[in-house]
Amino acid sequence: MAYSNNISIKTFNALKVVDHAFRRCKLPAQAITAEMQDYALDSLAFFLDELANIKTPSWCVEKQILPFYENNQIVTLPAGTVDVLNLNLNILQELSGAVTSTNTLYQVNFTSATVVNEVGIKWSNTAIPVTIQTSPDNVTWTTVAIFDGKNIATNNTAVAGDITWIEITGALAKQYFKIIPTDGVSTISYTSITLGNMPQAIPMGILSRDNYVNQSNLVFAGRPTSFYYQRNIPQPVVNLWPAPNAAAEKYQLVLWRHRQIMDTDNLQQEIEIPNRWLEAIINGLAARVCAETPTAPGELIPQLELRATQSIQRAWDGDNDGSPIEINPGIGVYTA
Repeated sequence: MAYSNNISIKTFNALKVVDHAFRRCKLPAQAITAEMQDYALDSLAFFLDELANIKTPSWCVEKQILPFYENNQIVTLPAGTVDVLNLNLNILQELSGAVTSTNTLYQVNFTSATVVNEVGIKWSNTAIPVTIQTSPDNVTWTTVAIFDGKNIATNNTAVAGDITWIEITGALAKQYFKIIPTDGVSTISYTSITLGNMPQAIPMGILSRDNYVNQSNLVFAGRPTSFYYQRNIPQPVVNLWPAPNAAAEKYQLVLWRHRQIMDTDNLQQEIEIPNRWLEAIINGLAARVCAETPTAPGELIPQLELRATQSIQRAWDGDNDGSPIEINPGIGVYTA
């Protein structure tokens, strides 16, 4: 018997999903207009965004490393953040060595093999894309990280005063370390560069709004220990307490967040869902477009909605990390 030997590599773009949804509404391909495809794409966006109100899709859990700024207790979170799952303060062991610095080079000789897990750059001018490399002998260099120059919260180019943290995944001990402009010629303008390893994570406590605003001194400076999460528009924020002091700029704010599913901007793009969710998404979209399409048989809507409910539940049931269930009685969402 011949098998394909391919596992889960077949892809479906938005056009295929939309076409299947209309077919389940008993609408032939020749009846589908550009306008119908357009509002189906909108309905798909509404549907995917609504999933964030139900649970956290496993593929939408994301780690982000944010900076602290002295006396700034309000931290804007990256766009698309739905919820803060965990928020930790990371204290690094700061590293030092013999530094060689030019407009296009920041190099450190540690004198012995040293692991660098985190790199922090406080920019004194507009940020540039940089490449981070390590070497055992100052001859053979290996690229271990590339930074695109963007501020993680705004997704715009970082500016003077911004602090960028770059995590080196799978870092190995090497004696030499350097930061160079990715284009090889741009100037690296910085106020300070921090190299660190052995991050010590300290979980931060979550506060209700009442507990946060009733603090006697909201601008008291120190090492932040707790936060109040505020779902602002267009981007949510966390309000830290105490406000970060000067030393906190050497720390990291490590966010594990629930983010929205990525936007699907046109019919040619793939939808950011695993293949095991395709049936649920197509069924859910079919129920929605049937309700919006005057030429679709209205009597199909209850059947389509039932099918969508069942397949979406099956998708959620299969979307877990396999860890043991822990029951932790307590108050849920606090909104007072």
